[in-house]
Amino acid sequence: MNVPNEAQMSIEGMPPADVDFSAPARMVARVNSMTIKLAFPFMPQNDIRYYLNGMNIRPLEDDTAMIVATDGHRYIVIRDQHGYVENEIIVSVKKDSLKSCNAKSTLDVMSNGASMINDELGQPQFIQPGRSLIEGTFPRIENVASAIGYREGISGAINPTYLKDALLLGQHFGSIRFFTKDADSPLMFVVGGLGDLEVFGGIMKVRDSFEQLSQWFPRPSNQFDLTSDSYRGKVD
Repeated sequence: MNVPNEAQMSIEGMPPADVDFSAPARMVARVNSMTIKLAFPFMPQNDIRYYLNGMNIRPLEDDTAMIVATDGHRYIVIRDQHGYVENEIIVSVKKDSLKSCNAKSTLDVMSNGASMINDELGQPQFIQPGRSLIEGTFPRIENVASAIGYREGISGAINPTYLKDALLLGQHFGSIRFFTKDADSPLMFVVGGLGDLEVFGGIMKVRDSFEQLSQWFPRPSNQFDLTSDSYRGKVD
């Protein structure tokens, strides 16, 4: 189990803040810890927009929890059917916590800013160093991630690194499907359910120097036609 010390009582992008672990505190959020493993690749590190250096957890009208992470170039949205969050929060998470994340453990966030990964018996497996809560206003992902007008498929110029990360994400679920709208709208993807988690995301498209297949490639001719009888006779 990892226990915080005084030298670790700070998070990237925010002033150092002490957490009094002995003071009474209540739990303000609990979500499946797999949300951390899924969201972490989409979170920037040391971004000057400090509110992006974590994942946004907010309550939905059906009393479930929605988790969002974005670096401005791509995003991921997760619905935890059994998740709970009292009010919308932004939580910083450390890479070291990933090894403790699994489908049976939870991320618990306390009102004093402490957070930890607990196993199914409620035993801490990882205690987040320092204060985990980030003050700020997280951008509304629904202003970007509208699914209206999308159809299945991939089109437009896509950053191959971001596409690779999306495909790696699909390994947790076994399948992934892509949806596209036009050259300017994000490429969206949906992955199959992982237990009680529903996941989709998007990758912003890039402006590239080419928009169609190369025009310099020679037009077809009958010479050396791979389907012609004369060509087959030469190789038979």
